[in-house]
Amino acid sequence: MDSKSKTAILLLAFSLSNLLYILWFWRHLSRYEVGLPEAFSYRAHDYPEYLPVTLEDVFVTIEETSHYLPLGEESEAALVSMVPAGSGYIRLGPEDRTFVVTMFHELHCLRMMNRAFSKSPTVTLDHLKHCLNYIRQGILCSPDLTLEPGDFEERDFEVERTSGTHVCKNWDAIYNVMEEHYYSWSNRTGYGS
Repeated sequence: MDSKSKTAILLLAFSLSNLLYILWFWRHLSRYEVGLPEAFSYRAHDYPEYLPVTLEDVFVTIEETSHYLPLGEESEAALVSMVPAGSGYIRLGPEDRTFVVTMFHELHCLRMMNRAFSKSPTVTLDHLKHCLNYIRQGILCSPDLTLEPGDFEERDFEVERTSGTHVCKNWDAIYNVMEEHYYSWSNRTGYGS
């Protein structure tokens, strides 16, 4: 084989491998890696579907904890501490249209369920039904397919405190974005101070 043929074959192989890599990368992009939003009016349905924040994968070993115990003021305080300034709401666009980020809506629903178990009069049955359905839909939307060993109903959670390592999203970036947006909006408008 002459050198031109070898070069052509190598170039073709290199091009095909690049194409396969690009297709693989495009297919495996996280839904959160949407880049910068296009110009939206933020009126009616003209807004981005997702908040454009890149959340990188991290490995998290799920462990039993003494935090977030059900019921009571201590668990309420622990759940409230997971919400950024602005309570999970973000204001976007030229008229500061308010949106809630789904992650924080789900955390709100956990708080409402905690309150309902403690017989708090602040949670209505309709609100509780909404929250149970909302969390159910969130689980079905982003299922975690990590395999956990054994029968969790027979496990002694005091002894076997971990349930495997999961691939999760590093949520630090979303907390940073939420805090920055909130304080920027608050300083600019004087609200929320």
